[in-house]
Amino acid sequence: LKLLYAGGRFSHEEPSHCKDCAMRPSPILAAARRLRSMHFVPGGVQKFLDKALVSKADALILDLEDSVSPADKPAARKEVSRWLDTVEFGKKTVCVRINALDTNLWEEDIAATLRSARPDLYVVPKASSAADIEKVGALISELEGKAGRAVGSIGLMPIVTEVPQAPLRAHEIASAPRVEAVTWGAEDLSAEIGAKRRKDADGNWLEVFNLCRSLTLLAAKGAGVQAIDTVYTDLKDLAGCREESQKAADSGFDGKMTIHPAQIDVANAAFSPSAKELKDAQELLAAAEGQVGAFRWKGQMIDRPHLRLAQTLVDRAEGAEVAAEAAAEAPAWPEGPYHGKWFEELTEGLVIPHALTRTVTEADNLLFTTLSMNPAKLHLDYESAKSTQFGRPLVNSMFTVSLLVGVTVLETTHGTTIANLGFEEVVFPKPVFFGDTLRAETEVIKARASGSDPTRGIVTLEHRAFNQNGDLVCRARRNALMRKRPASKL
Repeated sequence: LKLLYAGGRFSHEEPSHCKDCAMRPSPILAAARRLRSMHFVPGGVQKFLDKALVSKADALILDLEDSVSPADKPAARKEVSRWLDTVEFGKKTVCVRINALDTNLWEEDIAATLRSARPDLYVVPKASSAADIEKVGALISELEGKAGRAVGSIGLMPIVTEVPQAPLRAHEIASAPRVEAVTWGAEDLSAEIGAKRRKDADGNWLEVFNLCRSLTLLAAKGAGVQAIDTVYTDLKDLAGCREESQKAADSGFDGKMTIHPAQIDVANAAFSPSAKELKDAQELLAAAEGQVGAFRWKGQMIDRPHLRLAQTLVDRAEGAEVAAEAAAEAPAWPEGPYHGKWFEELTEGLVIPHALTRTVTEADNLLFTTLSMNPAKLHLDYESAKSTQFGRPLVNSMFTVSLLVGVTVLETTHGTTIANLGFEEVVFPKPVFFGDTLRAETEVIKARASGSDPTRGIVTLEHRAFNQNGDLVCRARRNALMRKRPASKL
């Protein structure tokens, strides 16, 4: 009898059934790319890349497909190429999602983004057969040498469920040359088959999508590559994302794609063993050293499948943080993205015309006035208002000033203010009536750095609202405690 497990390896391994194994890394090398969290970054959008770089995502997917409009694709391709040449990605695996093979864009995507050092993987959408993968691989092989890279060094991750003919060919696709991982998606497939919904009322995948998910997992494991779960699209439901990630990990998936920074820590925790799981696995492997055949351990019969699972847990933990027991708690809500201006940008005399405009309605006035418990007849009693000099109800002036400040926030203090310190002056030169459309502008009146804290300063802003006739209807001057630009944003 041969030893069951010795020296950190199994006594005999099943032979590979991949006909092109020389073109694909071994399972050990593939596992070296830790892909617990694969985070999408819209191609060419610098602020999203900045946030992704400081995240704990194992891999970044620089997207040239769905997140980029057709008109913006050339510019996005150029910017992603620049990122690949100049950005320090550290230990993150860098992927590029190309456009679908039924477009005339995917070849341009690869030609522009295959650089001397990056990317590590290409994500191939709407893969329908192994021939698709071989076609992509042939172009990459042609370009790798020109870029000074070893032929076969760039991996592929096909999405194997986006067209109806693909799921039943998932194993064929997963076994193709260069494939290091496979993933699945429901959005494109639902459109292809005419599905009205993807999940039931309880948030569970409908049968056809569950089938595709299972076929993806089985195809990956059969081909000896990593299985990556699809995105969780409800950005505000971290509890749901955590539950789906944990179920995927329990089923055997190796990681999950993410579309919001808050989901990254959730995925990392789900696809990392807990301290207890790791300890148990290490103890089991130690106990298996030198054992012949099946053996009893802690009241259980242990055989090869148990040891494989234990080794998988140890492999997942190696080089990564072990999931903390408190990882089930929601991660801190991430900061940003911000659209406001930092203290240094708010120079005295700067005038900012605001993009948002608003037509004031009768419902606005009634709702605001009643919610604020204001009994003034001028706003609520239409008969009494007829006898005033205006001859009709006035819009509550507190609503007017609130609306004015609100429409100015996006381009002034959104995410960059610490506190509103109060108003110096609020005046209403002209009344506002139902149906008036208001626009706004802001002028920086004063700006002074804090004498006690070098990271902040105080700015005096004058907000002005005008109606459709150009009449000034409100002027509000307020002081705001503003953040200076942090070093990470320089």
